[in-house]
Amino acid sequence: MNWYETNSHLKPSSDDLNWLVARSDGVYFTGCDASGWEDSTWILNAFYELPFGGPLPTHDELQKSRIVSGEEEPLIVAGVNVDDVTTSTGGGLGYQRRPATDWQRRTWSEMTARFPQDRPADGPPPCFRWFPVRDFPANIELPAEGSMSEEDFAELVAVLSRHSPTPRCSLYFADVFTWFADPSEAPVYEANLLDLPSVLKEASEDDQVFTPANIWPSDRSWLVYTDYDLWATKVSGSSKLINELRTNSFLETLDWTPSDDT
Repeated sequence: MNWYETNSHLKPSSDDLNWLVARSDGVYFTGCDASGWEDSTWILNAFYELPFGGPLPTHDELQKSRIVSGEEEPLIVAGVNVDDVTTSTGGGLGYQRRPATDWQRRTWSEMTARFPQDRPADGPPPCFRWFPVRDFPANIELPAEGSMSEEDFAELVAVLSRHSPTPRCSLYFADVFTWFADPSEAPVYEANLLDLPSVLKEASEDDQVFTPANIWPSDRSWLVYTDYDLWATKVSGSSKLINELRTNSFLETLDWTPSDDT
């Protein structure tokens, strides 16, 4: 059972996913990327770096050296040594709490300059494929996949609350391990928008949690979309809302579509 199914702050919503799926490409088990709003932008999940004075091994080199030294056991699946055929990137999955104060926040603009990677103009959305992940030294913590971080989510909620008719909002937590053939069967919850950062922070102490794949207010005037496989969150809504996000001094945003070549 997932943590959100038993969380007392989350109640079943009278809303469902049918309207959202109708405005998207129909793929909803990792989150709905719907259209129909005036404007949109992507909030990029942050990197963190622990300053270090000398050269360091990459995450993959460090992982393999621990296995060779016996500090860790290799991961064997169906007789295959997974560590031999994969690269340890150092990337995490799910809600990322703020690292210790020694760790410094880094932007994508900084990291793309330090670790350049060619990307096809038609995709993919912001994710690990935008970087040569095998090159990151072990003192750099990569963005979390499938969820906003504690810092970014709290800042986003503060902005969204100024553009919401009521504090109540609807939430959809994408579950890639459960397939709902009918979108109306996929569970949608209701919660106080301003309560969500503390709910997630508390739940993350005991479970692996994710920020919702989709969040929207009662009037559906904006939509938050966090795909299970991405390193960024798309926010759609009025030009006023999106421009406020673009000019936010803390959040790093990017206006990106599959046709971009930047």
